Amino acid sequence: MTQPIRHEVTLKKVVLHIPGMEALEPHTSEFAAADGNPLPLRTYHPAVADGPLPAVVLVEGYADPRFAPFLGCSFIDMEWTISVAQLIAASGMVAVTYANRAPADDLGALLSHLRSNGRALGIDSSRVGLWATSGNGPVAVSASPSVACIVLSNTYTCDLDGATHVADAARTFGFAVPPDCVLPRVPTFVIRSGNDEMPGLNESLDRFVGQALATGAPLAVVNHPDGPHSFDLFHDSELTRQILRQALTFLRAHLAP
Repeated sequence: MTQPIRHEVTLKKVVLHIPGMEALEPHTSEFAAADGNPLPLRTYHPAVADGPLPAVVLVEGYADPRFAPFLGCSFIDMEWTISVAQLIAASGMVAVTYANRAPADDLGALLSHLRSNGRALGIDSSRVGLWATSGNGPVAVSASPSVACIVLSNTYTCDLDGATHVADAARTFGFAVPPDCVLPRVPTFVIRSGNDEMPGLNESLDRFVGQALATGAPLAVVNHPDGPHSFDLFHDSELTRQILRQALTFLRAHLAP
């Protein structure tokens, strides 16, 4: 069978590098999806691990049956996904990547699997965070009450005050938007790029941040003034690396025992 041609974006790695990260290969297993059928699960572990560790799930908001034919590979096989997972593992946490058929429901099934099987996976299931980008944001936001903290990197979130930016983008790009908008109640690290080119993203993100702050949500926001949407792939600068280090530091701090 002819392999699909991969979109160039799937071949790009994040611009931050930690020595030794490429040597951190995933452990492959399965979890029961929301429909009861198995889906692939990959965990990336630090080179030296002492007891169960906190974990960070890289959230997917696109159903793989649609995502893979469009980009030529699944989300878990993108070089972005692999390199960010390696960064997380090289920073002392377990990174979790997975496949899905129903984005919101399967993330819920995955988190349930981690709660039930965390110790066998080397994970402290009481210390799990989420990392989401772009159209993966709405699914991560909806799952935030089930985790300890989240990182939202240039994400769509949810429509507020009658706006339709997120719904419009979801129809165009095909990502999932769970029905209930959840303003964060757990520590949340928001990355915003000033030159984000995705339609309506900054408008919806700014409204989301404003309302979250108004409710006293534990929110940290960093702005990359010159950054494009995928700044961590295309803006090779010290500021980009600094922001990514801040995100990793945030996760370590809020997932500490």
